[in-house]
Amino acid sequence: MQRLWVGTVLAVVIVAALLVGSFPARQISGQRQATRTAESDLVALDGEIQRLQDRVSALEQPTETERMARDKLGLVEPGQEAYRVIFPPSGPVPLPRGWPFLLPQTGS
Repeated sequence: MQRLWVGTVLAVVIVAALLVGSFPARQISGQRQATRTAESDLVALDGEIQRLQDRVSALEQPTETERMARDKLGLVEPGQEAYRVIFPPSGPVPLPRGWPFLLPQTGS
């Protein structure tokens, strides 16, 4: 009888130790995953910072500023002429149904 009681107490202690030990193990595992995610985010952000620093360096150059002003704002130096090419719309232009936009009817 005493042997059964000792075995039961030992089993309960082992199960309790396993349960108590599993909770920190889950937390550690979750923290490791969060650390891996944060490290990958950091690598991506470092790449973005480098790209933006390169862009700032390019924008500090007068030639890049002039190119952007020509492309986006239509900068024209004195003595130059600016031309704008307007292309016709592609495809037929849809007309509303109804007067005065009725197309002449052809008899068949």
